Amino acid sequence: MIDVIVIVGYFSVMLFVGWRSRHQSAESYWVAERRYHTSRVTASLVATIFGASSTMGIIGLGYSRGLTGAWWSLIGGIALIPFGFFLASRVRSLNVYTLPDILKNAYGQRVALPAGLMISVAWCGVIAAQLIAGGRLLGGLLSLDFQFTLAIVAIVFIVYTFWGGQLSVIRTDFWQLLLFMGGLLVSLSFLIAAQGSLATMCNRVPPDHLLFPVSRVFGWYEVLVFYPLIVGLPYLVGPDIYSRVLCARDDQVARRSALLAALAVIPLSFLLAFFGVLARVQFAGIPAETALPETITVLIPEGLKGLIVAGFLGAMMSSADTCLISASTILSLNVIAPLYKASKQQHLKVTRGALLAVGGAAWLIAGLQEGIISSLLLGYTVFVGGIVFPTLASFYRTSLKITSTGAFWAIVVGGTAAILGKVQGGGLVKAVLTGGGDAFLQHLLGPQYLSILPIILCLIVMVGVSRMTVS
Repeated sequence: MIDVIVIVGYFSVMLFVGWRSRHQSAESYWVAERRYHTSRVTASLVATIFGASSTMGIIGLGYSRGLTGAWWSLIGGIALIPFGFFLASRVRSLNVYTLPDILKNAYGQRVALPAGLMISVAWCGVIAAQLIAGGRLLGGLLSLDFQFTLAIVAIVFIVYTFWGGQLSVIRTDFWQLLLFMGGLLVSLSFLIAAQGSLATMCNRVPPDHLLFPVSRVFGWYEVLVFYPLIVGLPYLVGPDIYSRVLCARDDQVARRSALLAALAVIPLSFLLAFFGVLARVQFAGIPAETALPETITVLIPEGLKGLIVAGFLGAMMSSADTCLISASTILSLNVIAPLYKASKQQHLKVTRGALLAVGGAAWLIAGLQEGIISSLLLGYTVFVGGIVFPTLASFYRTSLKITSTGAFWAIVVGGTAAILGKVQGGGLVKAVLTGGGDAFLQHLLGPQYLSILPIILCLIVMVGVSRMTVS
């Protein structure tokens, strides 16, 4: 009973923080007044990164395939290093509100609009992954139906974000990060204690689970191509990452925060994967993505259990709320706002309406998808296929000679190909390209390889059309 009280208390605090921030300016709701210093922005970046994908997702990957599961967020930490050195200060100095605003400044409104729409669609999948993880974790603690706990998590985080916007997000991320890290370390200590010692557990780990950087089930193609492109690039160009940087006080704070966040992400990635490796020893034969809920439910004593679950829920919600406010701001300012003239406060009302729509769509996807990593890949593939390279090119537009027409068609072709590639696991695109017959091409266009195709199309179209339309 005490665990339920702790969880209810945590949810109540989150709702209270959001409710207290409900009366605020548009500037505050969108970019937290651009006044935060290095420690707050760094903590917010790390908290955003370590949501569902970097808790239950990586622990599940560690359980199923070993230390190579760390690559899921490790590649993001590595991508934050060039972002910090070359892009973070440039992004902040633009004084924009969203990532598509950068495209608007470089290429014009006709490029920003499809980009905004594409990001809004893609980020529904990313938000859904956070909701799935939260629903599973809460369901494991309370022994309730997944759809019911999913509804609880979705409603609390949507309402809290609806009231508070970016201001409440950045205010709470620091404390949620501390809760998460404390819960992770305490859970890990109970997991080790259950087997007597760390040495005893390591002796029982399958040998291939301790291999790194590659293993029998995770090869160099994933390390050098698939993960850097599909998982790493959203850290170099990502609406959630950029939304944190845009809250920084100045461009130097943005730069330092990105580099410090990279230093934190790298060791935490290994720690989470190692958690999954040890969980496999203690709980052999369970579904991989239930390794964390099983550890907490079975090994953590009453009372402490609720506090640890609150810490992990905080990690998931700190990522979900950032993604939700970023996607809804983009939908309102870059897709809806160009259709009519209005004041900032009127656009703020539209943002809140868009937030409810995006949150509802993510909730629906979460109820149907039920896979954390698969849901994230859905969002990342669409985003990387259409948005990343036109955005990167915008910073070097003159030297690369990228035109507005080239960027527009790159977003449309790359993003559409990514969406079609996810229809029925890519079956539609495979049928078109292979005629349903060639076995070699069927293998070549498997899920991982098919995810790269939209990126190739995006680059070809961007460069090719730009060369044909350059003045």
